[in-house]
Amino acid sequence: MPRSLTSRLAALLLALTLIATACAGDDPSAAEAEAIETNEGGVLVKPPDVLEGETEVTDGRDPTAADASAAPDTPFVWFDGEESSIAALQGQPTVINFWASTCPPCIAEMPEFEEVFQDIGDEVAFVGMNTGDRRDAALRLAEQTGVTYPLADDASSEVFRSFGGFVMPTTVFLSAEGEVAYRWAGVLTGDELRRLIDEHIAPGTFDNA
Repeated sequence: MPRSLTSRLAALLLALTLIATACAGDDPSAAEAEAIETNEGGVLVKPPDVLEGETEVTDGRDPTAADASAAPDTPFVWFDGEESSIAALQGQPTVINFWASTCPPCIAEMPEFEEVFQDIGDEVAFVGMNTGDRRDAALRLAEQTGVTYPLADDASSEVFRSFGGFVMPTTVFLSAEGEVAYRWAGVLTGDELRRLIDEHIAPGTFDNA
């Protein structure tokens, strides 16, 4: 076989392998992301440096919509089995974080979210929306990372899609009136999370945190 053809076939095989790897997170049967101990064994995170680098920011407001800031009233179920909906979250500024056990960046940011929740959980509500995931894998990861903020099921990804989600993780910031104040597509550090909360849904919160 000519060398040039062999090289092209090798490149094609590598590309297909990378695509298959990238898509594995969307497959409920895919293996969970392996974790390593960090923070003196307090949480499990993989990879340890995943929070480095740039993230993509998208504004939650759609100027073409008649009521662009209104959050979708999508139903969901809390991990304890109680039924609820996005509309029921009104009354308090809320951070909704979409995550899955097969998403390493999601895993990496969960301890960051927990730290912020511990600081301001009485003033700003947090919801960890497990998306397109297996319940047993999600429960194990929640236990491993030690997050204590409320967790909910979005097994069909309906809630994720209703907010226009397209990458994982995604974080949505809701005002106390139930409006989408901002949406962040990508990983968040604790400092970035604090900044976005202060800028978009709860100004001055960290003055007393």
